[in-house]
Amino acid sequence: MAEIPELAAVLGGGAWPVAESYDGDPPPAVPARLRGNVCYVVLAVLYNERDEVLLVQEAKAECRGKWYLPAGRMEPGEGIAAAVRREVREETGLECEPLTLLALEERGTAWMRFVFLARPTGRP
Repeated sequence: MAEIPELAAVLGGGAWPVAESYDGDPPPAVPARLRGNVCYVVLAVLYNERDEVLLVQEAKAECRGKWYLPAGRMEPGEGIAAAVRREVREETGLECEPLTLLALEERGTAWMRFVFLARPTGRP
């Protein structure tokens, strides 16, 4: 899956022009830039040929036994699609293909979560 150029630029510390909506003429575009101290998280909605969604059982003490979608933090310098593939592989043992970005969630400057629709492509 190809990275989205604007998203890749921002995650790499760059910027791209973002124009806001106004009733009159829009003001000149201003660059949008993400902060380096934000925690970036990826999450995969992984489905198979029967349209079943894969859940994993959490092992961390504070939420042991609860069921979640495969997710985790991006590593420094890692692309979004690569982070989805890595997290799915680490948590499920499966390789996957990210198909599309479903949602982008944020909690101020604390974290941003990229939710992808993905399909398994087999085991490594």
